[in-house]
Amino acid sequence: MRIHHRLAFLGLLGILGVAELARAQVDPGMVAANRQLEIVTRLEQDLQDQNMAYRQKMAQGQTISERLTLDFGGSFRFGLASLDEPAGSSRTLRQYETNLFVLSKFDGGHTFFGNLRFLYNDWNTGDSPDNDGLFYPYGNRYWYELDTRALSLYQTGVADDVNFNIRVGRQFINWNSGIAFSNDMYAFLGTASYDPFTFTGLFGQTARSGLYDFDITRPEYDENTDRVYWGLKLEAELMPEFQPFVSYLVQRDHNDDQTLETFFGDINFEYDSEYLSFGAAGTVGPQLTYAIEAVHETGHTLSTFGFNFANFTAIPQTRNPIDAWAGSLTMAWAFRNDTNALIDMTLAMGTGDPDRLLASGTIGGDVPFSTDRAFNSLGYINTGLALAPQIANLSMLRVGGSTALDFDPQRPNSLRAGVDVFLFQKTNKNHANTIPTTAKRHLGWEMDWKLDWQIMSDVTFNFRYGVFFPGDGIPDGIDDIRHFVYGAISYAF
Repeated sequence: MRIHHRLAFLGLLGILGVAELARAQVDPGMVAANRQLEIVTRLEQDLQDQNMAYRQKMAQGQTISERLTLDFGGSFRFGLASLDEPAGSSRTLRQYETNLFVLSKFDGGHTFFGNLRFLYNDWNTGDSPDNDGLFYPYGNRYWYELDTRALSLYQTGVADDVNFNIRVGRQFINWNSGIAFSNDMYAFLGTASYDPFTFTGLFGQTARSGLYDFDITRPEYDENTDRVYWGLKLEAELMPEFQPFVSYLVQRDHNDDQTLETFFGDINFEYDSEYLSFGAAGTVGPQLTYAIEAVHETGHTLSTFGFNFANFTAIPQTRNPIDAWAGSLTMAWAFRNDTNALIDMTLAMGTGDPDRLLASGTIGGDVPFSTDRAFNSLGYINTGLALAPQIANLSMLRVGGSTALDFDPQRPNSLRAGVDVFLFQKTNKNHANTIPTTAKRHLGWEMDWKLDWQIMSDVTFNFRYGVFFPGDGIPDGIDDIRHFVYGAISYAF
């Protein structure tokens, strides 16, 4: 029956073509370009957050006696990226970015943060996956936060036993280790803490700018994603070595008004999912930290079309159940010396589905009347710069390290270098991945280098380079060595 379904779907693709639009949307080169552009966007966000955190730390270190503190500033960044496609051709992108921000704190417990972002993309001729030009300025992050413990400490000098923390606005949400969700969201995030327990509640909607959907076959997946989330989490700090948690995150797809028209009818898109997570984190001694999480995904998704050769008719999409798993283990060893050296590793995996031709798409996805076992989410796990696969049907080992270089004795951590080595395998060699693969298990390995240099208090240089060496799991014709090069210099005031 499974073989019959797969052949039926292939027949439908051949007869209908599922429209030139559908084929264009799943072109490996375009998918790779958009995925790497997503990595550039996330890298830009990470570097920007580092600048903001540095500015906030400087502001908090100032002695101000008034009840209201105000800090404002901005940063200018120029970035240059070279991205290799699967077949070996490269794309070059120049990015000009300006960020303006304001941070205000009142009575220690009321905090407002706002960040306005201006971005200009300049691609080499013929390289742009969309368009060059200035993106419409948007509020990148803006939120209000209430911390009752900090407020009580400021006003009375005594911290309350019970703490309530509420943050409302557009913010970055990293749910647990990031497997289920790690992106920008318009959200209400609240926590209540009473030693040793912390309860967290979340309700929000995905941000429309700077977010890439996991369903690459859906129209506007790279510029317009509308998904609503709510979640609950309970964690306990029982001891430094063991801090367990359990959480439940619900995602509802509001992109169901988007369709693709074909000769046999419209293709609809709907992926509703729930993520039940178990895990723990802790420290073993003064140097070793760990975090572990297992996620069970359930819910329902719409299948792709099938085809009945007996009467030459299409089998309509069906609403299929989801039953998938993913997990990660991260460990880090910190050297307590002048170098602040760090050695860390991540072991991560996700399940795939035997019926899918595309692990994360509706078109080429789960066949009618079956169970979808491919893990999909808007989460993020570091899977490298050059290949950057998603977690569906992927098993990955990453080992890395970083250290401060003895460059400026007066600023011992101003220059920092690191390297990550990745090994990629298919969880099941016969299941599809989010990148084109063969029926072989070994996808290849990758090495990424990074360098961060705080040249002056307001000038920073960042460099990233990743190179991927394909294995026999990568098909002929797109098995060239891939490179990812990114460099940026920024000025913050």
